[in-house]
Amino acid sequence: MVVDPQSKEGLSPRDVQRTGRGRALITGGWTLRVAGIVVGLGGTGWFRAGFRDGRLPAGLHQPWWWLGELGAVVAAVLGLWVLGVGRRLVVRGKQHTTPTIDSFDRVLETRYVLYLRPFYNDPILAEQPLDISGGSGLGDGVYFTSGLTHEEALTRRFRRFGRVVAVGRPNEPLPLPGASRGYLPDDDQWKSAVSRLIRHAHVVLLTAGDGPGTVWEFTEALRILPPERLVLLVYGTPDDYDSFRRALGEYYASRSSEEPGAPDSGRWPALPALPDFPPPARPRRPWWEVVVNGGRSRLRWDFVLKGVVVFDPDWRASFVRFDPTAVRLPSVLTLNRLVRRRLRPTMDRLAALPPRG
Repeated sequence: MVVDPQSKEGLSPRDVQRTGRGRALITGGWTLRVAGIVVGLGGTGWFRAGFRDGRLPAGLHQPWWWLGELGAVVAAVLGLWVLGVGRRLVVRGKQHTTPTIDSFDRVLETRYVLYLRPFYNDPILAEQPLDISGGSGLGDGVYFTSGLTHEEALTRRFRRFGRVVAVGRPNEPLPLPGASRGYLPDDDQWKSAVSRLIRHAHVVLLTAGDGPGTVWEFTEALRILPPERLVLLVYGTPDDYDSFRRALGEYYASRSSEEPGAPDSGRWPALPALPDFPPPARPRRPWWEVVVNGGRSRLRWDFVLKGVVVFDPDWRASFVRFDPTAVRLPSVLTLNRLVRRRLRPTMDRLAALPPRG
């Protein structure tokens, strides 16, 4: 039987959750978001109106013109601040309303997607995108993001294959919005529980990381999971990805020499050769070249999820890169369309898999 971890206050996350408070925070947060959008866009439009047609305004030397532009800047900054407060309140409210899992034993009887990741990645994925259009953090695109955290966006893409579940971080006061979390004892027993979850999952999403828990999870998936059901999520830099590959190689060599392999054969499969991190199609231009030529860098914005590594039935791996330089005019629509297009072959293969027994 799976038990909940006890926080420092002696309460599990579901004991601390308050649904009514969460709904109130979400309502208040969305109200502030709308107010921030109205004020911020108004200030931005007001400021731009002072430079209409790209020419110096006639009132440039008049005090009223400078006061008007100063007021526009204050309104834009105030709108961004109110928007940010609203976004944080919405996330906090969702933490109170996100369902938790009483027992993973019942999850095993359903069709589900297992989301595994190093716990240090949680704060990054609990954030919301600041700007989806230009990377500066000051463009209009900041006002038109969905309001979903990175983890929520990830779970929405894969929930068509089943409920997305995850093991919660021990001693976390509240679950993060996104995958439904259950809790395991903070001792060595977690490995047997996670192994069962891997074995019965329809799809396993595993975030690359060089921590001992993550490399154990990948090695366990390699031992007992059909390769086409594993999707490796790549966040961070190419150096982070290379660090994961090195840690995996060292751990795999040690474990495969000491323990029995796959249950049906007792042998370990060969460690798949994980592909290199693909560079951008259009390399970033140096900042001085951008300034001198009056152009814009091609890589001012990047995806938090850089790409995924997927496997064929023989464990041959391929890297599906979400390349921001492939989009000439970044926007909510074009960037989402790029991710959907790049993921479509993988999603089609996952949809064709038979249910797990």
